Amino acid sequence: MRKLILIFALTLGAVSAVSAQTGGTETPDYDGMIATFAGFAGCVVLLTEGLKRLFPKMEGLATQLVSWCVGVAAAMLLWWLDAGFVADAAWWVALLYGLGSSLVANGIADTGLVQWIIGLFAKKAEAKS
Repeated sequence: MRKLILIFALTLGAVSAVSAQTGGTETPDYDGMIATFAGFAGCVVLLTEGLKRLFPKMEGLATQLVSWCVGVAAAMLLWWLDAGFVADAAWWVALLYGLGSSLVANGIADTGLVQWIIGLFAKKAEAKS
């Protein structure tokens, strides 16, 4: 038993010595959260969960409605600021991304599915132009 404890102590010491090496720490990339649709959908989830903590009695359909409002408002704000992944998109494409991010945040759809559907609408609109 003493040998086993000694082995664990030595292993812990070696692992902590290797882990404690100083190296360059990376600063978080905050622009990455709005640079892609998946990061934006994650941001919508965080904002919705934050609102749920502020209003603990919010459940069910109310949570989904808040998620839809947050997604649309955030996407339209990014479009208005000409930032993120909706910077060069039309206003209705940004609106669709807002609705799509809300569907992803609610767990109804996947990011790939939403981007594919919005791509179909965008291609159809470009073909008419």
